[in-house]
Amino acid sequence: MNEAQTVESVEVDVDALVAQVECFLREHLPADWVAAIDREDPEALAAARDQLDLTQWWVDLADAGYVTPTWPKEYGGLGVPARVGGTVARTLGRYKVPRFTNPVGVDLAGPAIIRLGTEEQKQRFLRPIARHQEIWCQLFSEPGSGSDLAGLATRAVRDGDTWVVNGQKVWTSLGHLASFGILLARTDPNVPKHNGITAFLMPMKEPGVTVRPLRQITGDAEFCEVFFDDARVEDWMRLGEVDEGWRVAISVLMNERSAGSGSGAALPGTVTGRSVEALIRRHAQVTDPVLRQRLAQAYIEDRLLSMTNQRAAARRRAGQQGPEGSVTKLFYSEQTQRLQNLAVDLEGTYAQAWPEGDRWLQNTAWSFLRVRSKTIAGGTSEVQRNVLGERVLGLPKDPEVDRSIPWSEVRRS
Repeated sequence: MNEAQTVESVEVDVDALVAQVECFLREHLPADWVAAIDREDPEALAAARDQLDLTQWWVDLADAGYVTPTWPKEYGGLGVPARVGGTVARTLGRYKVPRFTNPVGVDLAGPAIIRLGTEEQKQRFLRPIARHQEIWCQLFSEPGSGSDLAGLATRAVRDGDTWVVNGQKVWTSLGHLASFGILLARTDPNVPKHNGITAFLMPMKEPGVTVRPLRQITGDAEFCEVFFDDARVEDWMRLGEVDEGWRVAISVLMNERSAGSGSGAALPGTVTGRSVEALIRRHAQVTDPVLRQRLAQAYIEDRLLSMTNQRAAARRRAGQQGPEGSVTKLFYSEQTQRLQNLAVDLEGTYAQAWPEGDRWLQNTAWSFLRVRSKTIAGGTSEVQRNVLGERVLGLPKDPEVDRSIPWSEVRRS
């Protein structure tokens, strides 16, 4: 029996777990916060947010196992299946817990370390990730290798017990806040591009690492470009074997697509925008027939996505891996954009200019702008369609003239 089967076959009393989570939240959130949730009073909730000590909050929530419920118990989780982890996340969502700003750590780096890391790495990094004490970023994409990730050019050269890194990464979410990044670098340029890559757990505050934030359409600067100029990383921070980094990359990318597919396993607040349920509650009385039809269609799509995720979970429990990760990532990315478009259209002109302090309208506009990147981040919709065409429909792959020749011999602009 493989690891996925073992985790998914764990029997959990979901109702009892939800009750435990709710009890924890009602004890640890400010009383005014809980009262505002019970009354469904967004203004009172906004006022109560200042009463929460965020630093201590994340430590308490992580130590209870509710930040990373699917992680093994010995590393700060609950050891529950993904479907149960999604239930925990939805319970946190109902109580409007603060927006989580370490998604790369929890959804990508943490699972990769659990699966492929040494015991020393697990003990050093996993609890600080869950406790929100060390933010992580993903150092994969480069200016010259976006969709062709295996063509990356950042180099790592061994120097005794350390590696010297030179190169550039881009579209690095939270790079300006991160303490560490999961880095892919080329360690052997004389073999085909997929074979000479190694993964590292890269410190972001070391000499030789320069981070430059990139301004987004929302006005935020969440993405960054990162430059490495003789930056050093110790060999014990290498994740997996030398030149076996593509295996790490695939593991991380599969987690990224799962986290970006609306499966509900990720913590709430990681760029989700307006939910179908919230739009129905707010606009149930809308009379425009086209808007009503779009609202009904959004509900149908949300149910389809949920059922597809359930089917994927059933396949994992049976020890099977299907195309659902790419299916749901593609569908969710585009459905999310349709949903935020609808949210703006339902508000009319108020989504473009709103009274000061109206958090709903302000966040509706922000979500509309922020989800423009959904069909790019984590693998573009075009890439996902190629994957589905090849692996599900059996269509021929695009010609790859550089797949079997040494990376150093590949022509590059």
